[in-house]
Amino acid sequence: MKIIERKEYLDRLIRLKDTPDIKIITGLRRSGKSELVRAYMEWMRTNEDTNIIYVDFADLKFDDLKTYNELYNFCEGQYIDGKTNVIIVDEVQMCEKFELAINSLYNSRKYDIYITGSNAFLLSSDLSTLFTGRFIEIPVCRSKMISKF
Repeated sequence: MKIIERKEYLDRLIRLKDTPDIKIITGLRRSGKSELVRAYMEWMRTNEDTNIIYVDFADLKFDDLKTYNELYNFCEGQYIDGKTNVIIVDEVQMCEKFELAINSLYNSRKYDIYITGSNAFLLSSDLSTLFTGRFIEIPVCRSKMISKF
């Protein structure tokens, strides 16, 4: 599979690093949201001394975190005092009542938080209700492929 580099989105995430809002990456399925957060994590590993707390709900390794309490406890358990702690939750909509965990983690003011989800689950109107005034949405569009046949 060919990965399409989406530099403009990566640059935006880098500019938003350490801002207090929850960064919510939305887009259609297969638009590149997961690859974008992987590229961002790689950038942080290369350029920053950051504790990355990563949960990918598409990976069975995280199957035990499907409720908001489990997600919250996992993230709190990974916290390292004295470091910048970044939480990245991929496909957040697969966690029941995820907004309770994310809002509680946000309110602690200890984390830089990024979540991804598909448009079908995270519509802008829903985001406003779930995270009133606390988020920045980063909509990711599918890359337009031009084939020459």
